[in-house]
Amino acid sequence: MQRLVQDLRLDFSVNHRLLDRITVTAFRFNQWAYRGRLRPVKRLVAKAIDALWMQGVVGADMPGRVACGAPLRLPHGGRNVVLHPNVTIGASVTIYHGVTLGVYGPDPSHVPTVDDGAYLGTGAAVIGRVHVGKGAKVGANATVTKDLPAGHTAVSAPIQLRVPKGTATAS
Repeated sequence: MQRLVQDLRLDFSVNHRLLDRITVTAFRFNQWAYRGRLRPVKRLVAKAIDALWMQGVVGADMPGRVACGAPLRLPHGGRNVVLHPNVTIGASVTIYHGVTLGVYGPDPSHVPTVDDGAYLGTGAAVIGRVHVGKGAKVGANATVTKDLPAGHTAVSAPIQLRVPKGTATAS
């Protein structure tokens, strides 16, 4: 219980909106339910909160088995965030809405590790046994399938304009 309270204090220091705080509280409660005594009772309550709030309201899949440091910043309430249960997330990480941290292939150990201070932009996908280094940034809608060194930034390719057939091109 002490760790739950400590993590929430740190989380609340970076999540100021009510939506963000409710989501991070539901996530931390779910994590707490996987530790210590009375796990069956705590997990039953956590599953209800998960079904009602996480999946029902914000559409997120953030299992309690995820190893995650504090503070965790969830702008926009963690809407549509999907985390594989075996993912490891460091402290002071920001996860915007629509982020996926997922497994590649049938081996459940092929999941990402995100180090302290990383930033995961809207719609980012980090897939497979990938290491996102300390302070690294993944831009909006970027897909990362290879290690991202500390302090580096991954962005998606710029758009390519294609002129429709039969249309004159401007010089």
